[in-house]
Amino acid sequence: MLELEFAGIRIQLPSNQPLLLLKRHEQNLYLPLWIGAPEASAIAMSEQGLTPPRPMTHDLLINLLEALEVSLQRVEIVSVQNAIFTAELVLSNGKRVDSRSSDAIALAVRAQCPILCTEEVMESAGVAIEIESEDEELPEAQMREFREFLDNIDPEDFSA
Repeated sequence: MLELEFAGIRIQLPSNQPLLLLKRHEQNLYLPLWIGAPEASAIAMSEQGLTPPRPMTHDLLINLLEALEVSLQRVEIVSVQNAIFTAELVLSNGKRVDSRSSDAIALAVRAQCPILCTEEVMESAGVAIEIESEDEELPEAQMREFREFLDNIDPEDFSA
């Protein structure tokens, strides 16, 4: 399993479709996942440290786990087929729960737990961006190329 970090949410124009980006820092690989607007909003709120007056669905699930004295240990993205990613929640009691990837990431952001991905998923759906040295910022040309990639990508691009 490869460890990924949350890299942000982008909105593809003109469709306004949210695209969640996960990053494999060591190899400069990105895993783009199409998500729904409610999940994008929930993740963005959590990332910005905003707390609604009443628990949202993902907050409720974290609260429920805490009340049951179980924690979310990690999220694993285990497969992708026809641009649909499958994830599993791995709980502190050893149980695994099937999850939509967007919900799993929303929970991982809240629980601040690791996000892992199989090598097979990264090989089939990952996008590489080369950087000459780890300390070096992305050159503007590569950033422009990556932005262009994001602007022109469609969910069908991940179909097998």
